[in-house]
Amino acid sequence: PFGSGLWWGDSQLGFLAVWLGHALAAPTWGEGVAPFPVDYYLYSAFTENPGNQCYVHAKAGCEACITRCMTNPLPDTAYWMPSEAFFSKLSCVPYPHECGENGIEEVVKAFKGRTANDLWSEVERRLGSAGRDTSHTVFDVLLGSRKAAAGADVLLP
Repeated sequence: PFGSGLWWGDSQLGFLAVWLGHALAAPTWGEGVAPFPVDYYLYSAFTENPGNQCYVHAKAGCEACITRCMTNPLPDTAYWMPSEAFFSKLSCVPYPHECGENGIEEVVKAFKGRTANDLWSEVERRLGSAGRDTSHTVFDVLLGSRKAAAGADVLLP
């Protein structure tokens, strides 16, 4: 999953990058006006940074995903990670308290059918206003209050 691996990124920003990039590229694939729907697979135990992708879910799903990763972690032979990637010798991200209220479902519902420009303008405005405050997730900040922006004609799938 793009944006969720050992590059130490934020899986929510990673999802937004995939969705925006897909929406912008899809019209060039010759499939007409409506872009293909984006396929984005979520799973708790992948070989880079296990558990990080759980943060794309809303609170209950995120907590369940992290618990599943902690309860049934991948065997040590299933991955290689540098020592600084572990959390007190645990391979899974052990922070369910960092799960946000909003997840991928709420973001897709809020922006489906709107333009990529609408979404990107909201990302810039809301995250820019948050400054260096990391006490809330990207999705929670993004959906805190939305104001539609005039945008381009690239529709989000």
